[in-house]
Amino acid sequence: MKKYSLLLVAVFALSYSNAQIDRTKQPEPGPAPVIQLNDPTSFILKNGLTVLLVKNSKLPQVSISLTIDNPLRVEGKKAGTNTLLSTMMGKGSTSISKNNFEEEVDYMGAHFHFNTDGAHASVLSRYFSRILTLIADATIHPNFVLEEFEKEKTKLLTGLEASEKDVTTVANRVQNLVSYGVNHPYGEYLSKETVNNVTLEDVKKAYETNFNPKKGYITIVGDFDSNTIKKEIETAFGSWKAKKTEVTSFETPVNAEATKVVFVDMPNSVQSELAVLNTVSLDKKNPDYFPVIVANQILGGGGEARLFLNLREDKGFTYGAYSQIRPSNKTKGRFKASTSVRNAVTDSAVVELIHEINRIAFEPVTKEELELIKAKYAGSFVIGLEDPETIARYTYTIKTENLDPDFYRTFLQNLNKVSVEDVQRVAKKYFLLDKAQIVITGNGRDVLDGIENISYKGKILPVEYRDQYGVLVEQPDYTSMMPEGLTAKSVIDGYINAIGGKENLSAIHSIKTQSEASFQGIKIEMVLQKTDKKQSLVETKMMGNVLQKQVVNSEYAYMEVQGQRLDFSGESLELMLQDADIFLELSLEEDQVELMGITQIEGKDAYEVKISNALTNFYDTESFLKVQSRQTVELMGNSQTSSINFNNYKMVNGVLVPHSFSMSLGPEAVEFNTTTFEFNTPIDPTVFK
Repeated sequence: MKKYSLLLVAVFALSYSNAQIDRTKQPEPGPAPVIQLNDPTSFILKNGLTVLLVKNSKLPQVSISLTIDNPLRVEGKKAGTNTLLSTMMGKGSTSISKNNFEEEVDYMGAHFHFNTDGAHASVLSRYFSRILTLIADATIHPNFVLEEFEKEKTKLLTGLEASEKDVTTVANRVQNLVSYGVNHPYGEYLSKETVNNVTLEDVKKAYETNFNPKKGYITIVGDFDSNTIKKEIETAFGSWKAKKTEVTSFETPVNAEATKVVFVDMPNSVQSELAVLNTVSLDKKNPDYFPVIVANQILGGGGEARLFLNLREDKGFTYGAYSQIRPSNKTKGRFKASTSVRNAVTDSAVVELIHEINRIAFEPVTKEELELIKAKYAGSFVIGLEDPETIARYTYTIKTENLDPDFYRTFLQNLNKVSVEDVQRVAKKYFLLDKAQIVITGNGRDVLDGIENISYKGKILPVEYRDQYGVLVEQPDYTSMMPEGLTAKSVIDGYINAIGGKENLSAIHSIKTQSEASFQGIKIEMVLQKTDKKQSLVETKMMGNVLQKQVVNSEYAYMEVQGQRLDFSGESLELMLQDADIFLELSLEEDQVELMGITQIEGKDAYEVKISNALTNFYDTESFLKVQSRQTVELMGNSQTSSINFNNYKMVNGVLVPHSFSMSLGPEAVEFNTTTFEFNTPIDPTVFK
């Protein structure tokens, strides 16, 4: 009986306490927790190498990080030397061949990599001694073989060539250059010319400069034997000889005197890359550091931030919009707000970026917004502490940036102190719209008219034009002389005649093709079937499984991805029905098409013909063959622009058809080769259901 009485008392007490809670008010946040981080045990070897040990026996594994605190250096005419150095390090040593080295690492199941300024490995505790020995051997006695150097250099050059027309690569290159200058470590860039200047001797010299124990730190986090580890490290790294540290000078970055637009013309671009940039003086010791990271999170730190909510959720301009601020204790840091948008809304998206950056500087954020961002950031910070690499990085950062030993222990407390007033103050101080450079990389023919009319504070912003390597150029001229009397319809007729003529094309009532591609080492198959009754089926398969199916049948169209069906309607349906034609050009009338001018596709001139608001085709000015088709579709409330490039035309039954085409698959372009082309083969109509 007594037990039940106590239970009733407890229930009554609980009910009473609940009655006192005003659930219409958000609870006040409690005090920020103090982060528990073990102090590292440290010692320094005779060669100057600093060792930091953080014991953590929760799991039977160890993380080893070797980091050289090198000064920033300009590579100049041999930019790419450090990139090649990083690819050649860790490929064995003078005593262990590359194959034997890699086999041993694989056997231990270790995660292992080198970079320009060090190395990292994580491994089970029982293999710690051996992986430590391997890292030391590969660090102190690298295996620089000419054959391996030539192989890595060829791979780097191939990658550079492949990225020449990549809009994102070009955008990042120019953004870095205009922010820091070409004679700055963050502003210079690799090119085929600079990489070709690099020799194996340059790589060896870079190794001697970069890998210096005097500026080195080894951070070991995890489950190790405290009684033997010091001796093991001394045995592994004690023979590494210290060298003199070399320092090179570079230009100090300077912001623009006033807000301006920098435009980079990329005729092959199907969307625009936008970035608002300015450099800042900010490091982790700065009292403004914590207010700045909170302000940045509110502006563009994720899906709940203002840029994302405005440009994606409200306007539907993009899949994402973000900002970041990068502190630095060695040079100027940088603020960047960026997004990628379809061409039609490029100028509008810039206006919204400016609006949000200006708003956070001149309108106080709400208390609810501030607390939400603090809570999210705190959660990410705590989760990050589960990663040994994070602990290693924090330990290294405290040492090399001369931070308070409690910097990360009190991180959340300092974050929690940030006020509404702090956010507004630092936004004015570090998000410098009045000195910003707005870099826009995109198709000038589509976007330049709007860009040249963007205003800020009532004035049209000046536009500066640069090429794909950041060199100042004249304003692009899109008034290229076209042959007298040429019209969109004559371009279309030229294409029809080039591939076989109207009579041959009209005699084709069905088409079936099979194409193959390789994506990240996996074979992809694509089967296309079409009839002249506006029926179409496209199936994409991977490892025999259908990843995506797209069906068009006279009056409807849908896409099915892993069992999820998406029906098309409106303009998207019209585009799909258009695309179902075997030869779309046969059905086009003169009043349906518009000749936009001459542009470049893959470095060659092409006629740009607008078929509809959603479809534009490009035809080679010499052969009239179709070289690209560009489509814009609405998917789940967002516009998505994609392009398909056509190559390798071959004759099939009197008709010239492309036997290879490239298209986007996620962030990568995938090249398909057509293995089968069949005309007028009977097709079961039920496949179009």
